[in-house]
Amino acid sequence: MSNQPKPHHPVTLGQYKGLPVTRHVRTVSDQEVEQELLHQCRLHAHYQLTDRPAQDGSRITLDFEGYLDGKPIPDSRMTNAALVLGNGRLVPAAEQAVYGHCAGETFTFDFTYPEEFEIPELAGQTAQFTLTLHTVAEKLMPEADDAFARGRGYESLAAMKEAIRQKKQLPHEAAADRKAGAELLAAAGANLTVQLDPARLDAAAEQELQRRAARFQREGGSLEGYCEAEGITPEQLRAQCRAAAERQIRSVLAAQAIAEAEGITVSDPEVRAEYRRLSAAQNLSEDDLLLRIPPHAMTAALTAQKVQSFLLENACVTTVQDPPENSSTSEV
Repeated sequence: MSNQPKPHHPVTLGQYKGLPVTRHVRTVSDQEVEQELLHQCRLHAHYQLTDRPAQDGSRITLDFEGYLDGKPIPDSRMTNAALVLGNGRLVPAAEQAVYGHCAGETFTFDFTYPEEFEIPELAGQTAQFTLTLHTVAEKLMPEADDAFARGRGYESLAAMKEAIRQKKQLPHEAAADRKAGAELLAAAGANLTVQLDPARLDAAAEQELQRRAARFQREGGSLEGYCEAEGITPEQLRAQCRAAAERQIRSVLAAQAIAEAEGITVSDPEVRAEYRRLSAAQNLSEDDLLLRIPPHAMTAALTAQKVQSFLLENACVTTVQDPPENSSTSEV
């Protein structure tokens, strides 16, 4: 696989180690932990036979057969059918007839077939169905207590909650690292000494403008509407796009220069592994991904990731714990 293209103009690195950065890490709320704990309890719920009447959510087994004018309806008989009430497998009339009955009971209910029923002989007719309810089982969800936690391999419920919190915290830590790494790479790019190619900068600025225009259109707006809402002129918007494009180019050049200076490389197996990961994550074939992301671009992206991790490891980092995202509350 080919390497990423080298910059056309000489690049002199400025400071890129020891840069200050603030990591903003969103914390996991107690509500999120409790929701996951409830989810785990639901996953380990089980059914238990009961003498109580069937209700929504009960798992039942039953026999049934339909009769029209006292004669069995062909193909209407089923024995030991197993289903959960409320999941839509029974027609509403049959389900309502089952509610309130206990295991061992036999009962009947009337059912009127629709006028457009596919079997003409039954269309619009009212049949009588006989049901025998063999078993009723109710779903029991375990209590979220120390016994449940020990059954899952934890010393206590408190230990299980802490494990849940730590697991849910991991993606927030990773997101904070990515954002801080990108900020550090941008800072390293700003410290570069380089003469940027005007043509490359113009092209990148135009691409940024078109990207923003496409986003505004998807949101039902336009560049003109955006400028009016922000109180800026089209020329000022173009200046913003040019500044953004320059920051991006400088970040790319900084990543290349730092990788060369620090011996940071990306191997072909790492590139292939990333194609496989993205293929599985996006449900796309690797061939389709190769068309969208050529190998040199993938190599450059992975190199930039490694450079950002290097910069973060060598930065002056301040970590701030941000509050959890606001959860919805109901009004009383």
